[in-house]
Amino acid sequence: MNVRHESSIYGEPIEDLLPGLLAIQDAMTLGADGMYRGSFALGPKVGAPLQRALMRVEAELLGEDADLVGCQNFQNRTPGQRAADALVRLVQAVGERKPD
Repeated sequence: MNVRHESSIYGEPIEDLLPGLLAIQDAMTLGADGMYRGSFALGPKVGAPLQRALMRVEAELLGEDADLVGCQNFQNRTPGQRAADALVRLVQAVGERKPD
């Protein structure tokens, strides 16, 4: 499931992912409906590694969805839902990583 190479997650060095993830965390607010929302802009140095990793996660999720097409438990996800799912999976992968 998670693509890891020592100090990288989804093909990106963890130290390159953390600034973007921390910026997202800082921008998030919890709404009355229980949903988190945020608005943020990341420059190329911070945003590019995060975008590449998220694209790899989304590709992984699309592959998993493709395997389920035609199955009874298939749930078609919108691009926005898949992007949110990718962010959650990436954050989980960072959280599961054991320190070197």
